[in-house]
This record gives sequence, structure tokens and C-alpha cells, in this order.
Amino acid sequence: MLTVLDVNNFWSPTGGGVRRYELEKARVLGARDDVRFVFALPGKTSKREQISENVVFEHIGDSVPSRGQYRNIVISRGLRKVVERHRPDVIECGSPIFLPPLVRLAAAAINPAPALVGFWHADFPRTYTGLGMRMLHPSLEPYGEQFGWWWMRRAFRSFDAIFVASKWVGRNLQRNGLERLYYTPLGVDTQTFSPDRRDAELVQRFRGGVEDRAIMLFPHRFSEEKGLRNLLSAYEILSDRVRPVPALVFAGTGPEQALVEQAARDHEHVHFVGYLDSREQLAAHFASCDICPCLSKFETFGLSTAEALASGLTVVAANEGCAGELVDDCQGGLTVPYNNAPALADAIETLITDHGFEARAQRGVAYARQLSWEATFERELRFYREIIERKRSGAGVEPGFHGI
Repeated sequence: MLTVLDVNNFWSPTGGGVRRYELEKARVLGARDDVRFVFALPGKTSKREQISENVVFEHIGDSVPSRGQYRNIVISRGLRKVVERHRPDVIECGSPIFLPPLVRLAAAAINPAPALVGFWHADFPRTYTGLGMRMLHPSLEPYGEQFGWWWMRRAFRSFDAIFVASKWVGRNLQRNGLERLYYTPLGVDTQTFSPDRRDAELVQRFRGGVEDRAIMLFPHRFSEEKGLRNLLSAYEILSDRVRPVPALVFAGTGPEQALVEQAARDHEHVHFVGYLDSREQLAAHFASCDICPCLSKFETFGLSTAEALASGLTVVAANEGCAGELVDDCQGGLTVPYNNAPALADAIETLITDHGFEARAQRGVAYARQLSWEATFERELRFYREIIERKRSGAGVEPGFHGI
């Protein structure tokens, strides 16, 4: 039986893509009889949760608080105990800041040594070190990115492979000196996220009694890198030009929530519905809207973009990054220059005035139905076994971008 250990500091109880990835992985692998899945996550105290017969969540108390509800594992002791207890065949490290050296130390405790795989869940050089330096001064952003890429090459240099969920990300990693990549696109639950989830009461509420009012949904984290300020600027333009004024629905939370709350006070048709912790509620909100702006260029797959497409929304995406890649692949929307409010307003106005929803939405739904979490993890398991075999034979994984 193959034993897979995931460890990830990007987990949080209210997290988005990483939380969904790990929960779906537990669900899918838990239904198999040829795999044991262990997820090591940062916790306030150390404890073990037996999720099912072959799925265990190990909460590691050797962690320190980070922003919001996030925590970081920063010493190897607790992780080493988990590795010694479960003796994994492969360890997948899902966050790059503190964990890679800790994973290497913990893996050295057992023999045979497990294969080490990184998963590129976040664009660390741009969203962390790059934007972090930009906060000090815009001219420092390129130097922050350069440092981030140096750290990534150093952090993953002794790993056997890195999984990436988009071709755009993989090509970017190769340009910056990271090799031995595997293409592992994520999935979407098309039974939950479906046009069939449309809720007539929600539609009526957001349309405010006007039948042809378009409804936009922003289901992303409320932060600058997700394009929040860009969308709010575009909405000011749309409010002056488009009649009836489109509705804009915000579902979620984040560091710039105050901007969302202010917009809801300032504009009659801006709605803030809070964080929707029920997937059924979230799916109903998706399916009850028409347009989903996906404006970040820092996504590593664009899970909310895939969920929007599956739900029958037309997507307006930044032309840099993974959301734009998904839209281009399926022709389920439009792409616009990154962080360009006038161009964003023009694209949304075009969709509204041309009534270009239906054909694009149908293409998006058809494309999303090809994605499934079962296919994602079947692909991962195949790659795990290949990487383990090559490691134990001494051949190692060849440089390149595999699986595309």
C-alpha cells in the first residue's frame, strides 16, 4: 500500500484553494484501498484525527500563529514524529517558506528515504517577497522577486519533483531555473458547482426587481493581489455607463474587507454576503450570478475560476496567469490586461450589452465537466509511483516539464 504524507502551512479553517485541495484529496484517497493518506497541518496543540480507515489528519503543535487563522510549522520535531509514525513513501510539501528544509530533516529519519515532492500552491516570489518589497518602495519589487526565486531554487534543490497545476506556472518556473516539473491540474466538483444550483430567490434579491440587471460575483479573498481595488474602480465606471446598473456580490473575507463594506454602503446594488462556509450556499451564489471577474495574475490554478465556469458564469480574467489560461482554453469568457480598470469595465459592458453570456457559459460548463478531483488524484498517484521508482532505482527524475 502506498503511503502519502502531505504537509502544508497554507491550511486554515477558512482557507480557499489549499483547504479545498486537501479535503478533496482526503475524500478521494479515502475511498481507495491501495493508498493511506496522512495530512500534517499546523495546529495549536498536537493531536491525531482518524478521518477514515486510511485517512489521518496529524495536527502539529510545533507551530506559531501567522496572519488571520493561519499558523506555520517552524521546527522539525513534530513533523519528524509524524514521519517516523507513518513511514511515508512520498512526502508532498505544499508551502515553500519554512517547510522544505524541515521536510528534508524529517525525511532523513526513515529508510528507505521517501520521495520528496513540492506542490506550487502559491506564487511566492511575486506575492510574498515581490509584493512585500513593493510595500517598502515600488522600485524594490524586482529585487524582492529575484530573492524569492533564489530561495525557491535553494528550497527545492534536493526535492525529487515539483507539481504545478497550470502550464503557465510551469513555464514560469522553468524560466526561473526550476526543473523536474509535473503538470497536475486541479479538479472541480461539478455535482456541487452546477447551473442547476441557481436560486430564484437569490436572483430576485440581487436584481432588485429589474429582470435584465446583470449580476457579478467576486468570490475571492478580499485583497489587492486578487484584484479587489481594480474591480471597485471598474464598478464606478460601469455605474456611470450601464443601465440598469449591474449588481456586484461579494462573498468571502480578507484584509481589505473594509473596502467591500464601504462599497456596499455607497452603492445600492453592491451586496456583501459575508464568508459562506457551506459549499452548497457558495454554489447557489455562483449559479445565481452571470459574470465572475477573476483578476489576479498570481493564481497557481484558479480554483474559483473553474468553479465559476462549472456553475455557468461567464468569466472575465486577467490575461496574465492561470485564470486567463482557463478562459483561453475553453473560450468561456474574456481576458483583459492585468490591473486595468477601464479595460475591465469595457469587457464587462461588452458582455452585458451584447448579451454574450449563454454561448460562453455553455463552453465553460462543458470544459469544467472534463475536470474532476478523481482524475486529479489518479494522475498524482501515477506520478508519485513513477517518481518513487526513479528515486529508488537511482535514476532520478529527468529535468523538464512532464505530463503536458
